[in-house]
Amino acid sequence: MRVRPRVLVLLVALASAVAQAFGRFSYALLLPAINRDLLGSYAVAGLVATANVTAYLLGTVAVSTLSRWARPAALIQAGLACSAVGLALLTRAGGAGELAVGLTLTGVGGAFIWVPAPGLAGSVVRPSRRGAAIGVAGSGIGGGIVFASALTWTLQARGGDASWRTVYLVEAAVALVALVLCLLLLRPAPHRDDEAPVRAGALRRVPGWIGLTGGYAAYGLAYSVYTSYLVTALEDDAGFSAGHASAVYTLVGVGLTAGGVVLGPLSDRWGRGATLIGGYLVMAGAILLVPLGLEPLASVSALLFGLTMSGLPAVIAAHLSDSLTPREFAGAFGRCTLAFGMAQLCGPPLGGFLAETAGGFLVPFLLAGVVAAVGAGLSLGVLRATTTRRRPDRIRS
Repeated sequence: MRVRPRVLVLLVALASAVAQAFGRFSYALLLPAINRDLLGSYAVAGLVATANVTAYLLGTVAVSTLSRWARPAALIQAGLACSAVGLALLTRAGGAGELAVGLTLTGVGGAFIWVPAPGLAGSVVRPSRRGAAIGVAGSGIGGGIVFASALTWTLQARGGDASWRTVYLVEAAVALVALVLCLLLLRPAPHRDDEAPVRAGALRRVPGWIGLTGGYAAYGLAYSVYTSYLVTALEDDAGFSAGHASAVYTLVGVGLTAGGVVLGPLSDRWGRGATLIGGYLVMAGAILLVPLGLEPLASVSALLFGLTMSGLPAVIAAHLSDSLTPREFAGAFGRCTLAFGMAQLCGPPLGGFLAETAGGFLVPFLLAGVVAAVGAGLSLGVLRATTTRRRPDRIRS
């Protein structure tokens, strides 16, 4: 049975929600409750989060290798199975070790889902709609965060800190449903490049690939600090209530839902490099609003950060897709994601250490803001490369 491209893109969006919103970002959302109920140390909590990002990094290596033989749909289905098991284990965790095991499985599953997801979404539509399709796929992450935030707020209002287990239970059920749907329906039509060999050097054929990869690494460090400690910083430093902090985090999800849809088409008009530079600068500004601890600045920060958080990867993916075939995309995006993952690996423990050393979250957020601004500088290489590539075309025309 052949499924319409629109349905396939929506399935990829649902899988992306499981990979990122449930498997990764829910831990940051639930961190204050988990810390009070189970761990008792933000330094330990940061180390536990490292298990997830380490597993994501290792999963990215595996996906980059397997993409030479396995189709993206099969990788996504395997990732959903791994994520569902990990989320189920988190509901039963009795300590830091068991939490780390569950987060390790969701980290591996997340890589198997997200690394091939943008390329698959972009390959089932016309090139002129590639940015929009990739943006919709990424919007699933925002929708998942909105769902997880609303669920957390509702359950904590009734059951207190211990309700974090119920949140993971509901997410595990959603992951299982997504797995069944993708096994039944995620069957894209064969592409003409499916049997072509995929060379390891595909990424190096992308104009400005060094700046693109470096910027993605800066994004990884900045976003991992922000998403890991936003709720905690607002509660502990700014004195927000748990419900208020969760509501602000929900706005990150709202921004995420729209980010790819906004920045993807915008990059078609402005160019990929210019959009990346603007996006990183907006991200830096959004991060630096958090230490002020004031409303409506905290809400503005969450919305803007969410927009750039999903928008920037969509533009990066679109830039890769401009030069690569769908099968080359997974391997190249995987290699690009290795830099992102290594930087992301440093974020939670570094942020937790700096917070405990400084007695607050001012220093971690200042660092994250500066790193995001560095991403804008690195993206100048993408801007120069794409501008140079377009000049011969204009001369010939």
